[in-house]
Amino acid sequence: MSPIVELRNATKTFPGVVALDKVQLQLFPGEIHCLVGENGAGKSTLIKILAGQYKPDAGELLIRGQAVHFHAPADSLRSGIAVIYQDLQLVPHLSVAENISLGQWQTRSGFVDRAAMAERSRAALGQLGTHVDGWINVVELSKAKQQLVEIARALSRQAQILILDEPTAALSESEGDQLLAVLGRLRQKGFAMLYVSHRLEEVFQIADRITVLRDGKYAGAELRQNISPAEVVRMMVGGDVGMFPKRRHRPKADQKAMEVKSISRAGVIDDISFDLHAGEVLGLAGIVGAGRSELAACLFGVTPIDSGEILIGGKTAVISSPNDAKQFGIGLVPEDRKNLGVVSILSIRENVSLSVFKKISHFGWINRNLESRLIEEHSKRLAIKAPSLETQVLALSGGNQQKVVLARWLATTPKILILDEPTQGIDVGAKAEIHELIEDLVTSGIAIILISSELPELIAMSDRILVMRKGKIVAELDGHNATKENIIHHAAGSEEVQTDTI
Repeated sequence: MSPIVELRNATKTFPGVVALDKVQLQLFPGEIHCLVGENGAGKSTLIKILAGQYKPDAGELLIRGQAVHFHAPADSLRSGIAVIYQDLQLVPHLSVAENISLGQWQTRSGFVDRAAMAERSRAALGQLGTHVDGWINVVELSKAKQQLVEIARALSRQAQILILDEPTAALSESEGDQLLAVLGRLRQKGFAMLYVSHRLEEVFQIADRITVLRDGKYAGAELRQNISPAEVVRMMVGGDVGMFPKRRHRPKADQKAMEVKSISRAGVIDDISFDLHAGEVLGLAGIVGAGRSELAACLFGVTPIDSGEILIGGKTAVISSPNDAKQFGIGLVPEDRKNLGVVSILSIRENVSLSVFKKISHFGWINRNLESRLIEEHSKRLAIKAPSLETQVLALSGGNQQKVVLARWLATTPKILILDEPTQGIDVGAKAEIHELIEDLVTSGIAIILISSELPELIAMSDRILVMRKGKIVAELDGHNATKENIIHHAAGSEEVQTDTI
């Protein structure tokens, strides 16, 4: 069988950077081909070449055996290629049917043919084996359903080649499994799919073949059954990387950093109580909608509580805003780092400076020497990879953007850090660095609340795990009780497994 897509010695350079250096790729019909590599390895550049956004400086792109030269994304679409990006390209306040026909609305007597639009929507979603009301606005759908609408739009345009960039990054485990099942059905129908993911467990669940990029170069490609996850990691980083650091610290039970007593917020969290100790990683587990991020928002003053009490260092803390939380030594690294964690159009220096303006200024004037020392210290501590501290954050990889968010809070010398999905959407190398940083922080006495949907990460990194369901804490697990099975049973509401509950 001949490849439907082939890249031969693709090279792409930018000023001072070789993004791709003689990269190879073959994609066959009826195949899910996973593309992996660290942030900055060249995956996004490769996708943009296939999407017609970039032209390679050298090398060949062949579609169905014929050399092609894309001058715009429309050329890629006409060749049957559709890209489903991590940040979905949907119009939220238009309906499902309107989004699927977007740019190709049929008319009758000068008016939009809504019947034709509805039929097109039904046919496209039918190929995925799913049903979604064509006239519901996209904004009302779950992330998983929005993902399906995006794929359905591609199918309605006769795409035979799908490129999926981190499609499960914002989905729960069950939603991700449902999406993978849909992709499996498309594979059986002969669609060719290039699937980009940082989640190796997911890659080995769905891949037929795996191509690895490292530092813009082709590191190799193998059939999934011929390679192990450890070998893929070695190809990605050029050596061995442990999935989690060896735990060094033990929290001191007599040093309470935070006491939460029966806090509630109507419709969000209900009667939450727990203690957080200095030098402890307290994990928060639960399915999507359990209230984990909502609890974090209440603790950080984004959404003030209706009742209950929060004590910091044994004293009542009234936290009505993020600024109040900051004054009490609390920092929050949010799940949505692009919109809530950083100001992406500002530089690394400016982003970190925003959090410590009072510390580095006098009568409104910034002490540039003090600012430089502070920012360089945290930049080195977190190993932020960038040409300079004046680099815009939007130009950084996901892992380095996350490090900038962490640097902002470390510059404030916090006592408590709330980390909401701190390793979501970043590569294994950056993930390992953040795990090591968490270990260093708790060893120094900082208390951490860790929210993660990756249960192996949560179990490995946490001293205790609180399981949430429907806005309540339903279990506290540690030691031998902190297993994936126990967490899932409590999070889903099963009573089959007996553990210590709160």
